Amino acid sequence: MENENTYTMLNDPEMKEIVDSFIVETKEILEKLDLNLIELENRPDDAELLNEIFRSFHTIKGTSGFIGLDKLTKVTHRCEDILNKLRKGEALLSTDLMDGILASYDKIKELLVSIETELCENVSVDETVEMLNKLIDKLENKNSNEDSTDKNVPEIADEKQKEIANENVSVAAEKKPEDKDVTKNIVNKKSDNTIRVDVERLDELLNIASELVLGRNRLAQVNSEIALEYEGTKISRDLSDAAKQIDLMTNELQLVVMKTRMVKIGKVFNRYPRLVRDLARETQKEVNLIIRGEDTELDKTLIEEINDPLVHLIRNSVDHGIESPDVRKQIGKESAGTIILSAEQEGNQIVISIEDDGKGIDPEFIKEKAVSKGLITKEKAKELSKQEAYNLIFLPGFSTAEKVTNVSGRGVGLDVVKTNVAKLRGIINIESVVGKGTKFIVKLPLTLAIIPGMIVKVNSETVVIPLNSVIEALRVQAEDIHTINGHEAIRRMDSVIPLVGIENLLYDKTKEDKKIWQYVVIVGLAEKRYGIKVDELCGQKEVVIKSLGSYLGNIHGIAGSTIMGDGTVVMILDISELINKISE
Repeated sequence: MENENTYTMLNDPEMKEIVDSFIVETKEILEKLDLNLIELENRPDDAELLNEIFRSFHTIKGTSGFIGLDKLTKVTHRCEDILNKLRKGEALLSTDLMDGILASYDKIKELLVSIETELCENVSVDETVEMLNKLIDKLENKNSNEDSTDKNVPEIADEKQKEIANENVSVAAEKKPEDKDVTKNIVNKKSDNTIRVDVERLDELLNIASELVLGRNRLAQVNSEIALEYEGTKISRDLSDAAKQIDLMTNELQLVVMKTRMVKIGKVFNRYPRLVRDLARETQKEVNLIIRGEDTELDKTLIEEINDPLVHLIRNSVDHGIESPDVRKQIGKESAGTIILSAEQEGNQIVISIEDDGKGIDPEFIKEKAVSKGLITKEKAKELSKQEAYNLIFLPGFSTAEKVTNVSGRGVGLDVVKTNVAKLRGIINIESVVGKGTKFIVKLPLTLAIIPGMIVKVNSETVVIPLNSVIEALRVQAEDIHTINGHEAIRRMDSVIPLVGIENLLYDKTKEDKKIWQYVVIVGLAEKRYGIKVDELCGQKEVVIKSLGSYLGNIHGIAGSTIMGDGTVVMILDISELINKISE
């Protein structure tokens, strides 16, 4: 009967706005709560933090009760009871209590997904409620036993509890009735300054801004032609002024539209303290997670896509990077390992790094493992540089785990990272020192709609190479181009970079080069590096990726097209597809 009433209320058209608002607000509360609960484990005596967590559960309970979500109300109500005892100093936070609260948090998230997708509470909560009831009974029995003990025996725990209780009382006493009104006004004022906009509307706005960029480029081209033909005339000066103003305003508009789609990467980063906590317990290790640059903003289309790769990299750092406490002590390290997760913006790219102070990656050990699993031959292994040896860990089926566990050893993980980063047109690098630690660096474009591109010419044909895939452009002398196993390559730093021609990639044609030097654009995709031979470097320009349309459909190696300032249509290379074709 309860389920029928809940289903009826959730499907009532008049309740739709309230339910939608409840789902959005509860998601926001849960995001903050996830971080606060892990903080609570580190600071169990923080009265302010306890109060904030209590209020979060209380808010969800109150609203869910109003809507008629009985299961959600039951779980949050029992959690609220436990937190109330912690606030009043009637209990001290233990591992069992923390596990119980976190398990309840997971169940609440599960219920919210069911409410959002199925408009019902199609999740069983009996085990969770029973577990919470047992924890509460245990606390109450403990308290009753403590009350019956000799009052003359000093108890440090009781003093601690009284101290916390007094802090909570003093905090409550300081909040006068009028303070509540002030707080309410501040909250209302803040909510008045923000509105929620459907993502599709933002997509439409970005599309219009993209079209305007094409118009701006065309105007700039016309302005250049007029300036040459009518130099010094009034019409030339007026057009030049108008073109500059349009250029400035288009740039401003483009920036504002992009900013409206930006989301702080902390929205993703804040999920990881809980992940690290659970992994550390599972692997019986001590791990501290340090997060930096969580205010760095990334396009909404990328923010969720980057979650899976980062989860795999963090799991890898905890499982394979950080040593056990005993081993760390033996080699003179702190028993607790450290993982630093950071993000920063560099030009038109977001750079995310995951760094640990673990055992590092031994390139020789990686080669041996790859050979033993039949992924490469012994001869090939001998030819690999240190960086190329690191990249072996991205091969499908590669694993260094001695036994299969829930965390590792299944040969799945970093291959997924490589695939997902490549899909986002990103680059991944590895830096490592044996005994000191490892750093994974992921570089992603700020947005996938308007991109900076490198304009190049090959056989008199102009093409665009997305700049986020470009590592460097250089001029290479003919004698520096070597042939290895029938393929051209150049040596750059610690790596051998294979060379390919665009005509070979796109049309399977080979061009004979008899030049004494050659322009080469070195591009990267995930961990792979290749040099593309071109005839001319024409410069850089912001371009808008446009679909080729239903008539042409998908063409292998072409991401789309763009319209240049003179009206010509130019193809944009899909570096991901091209590199994957070479690697086959």
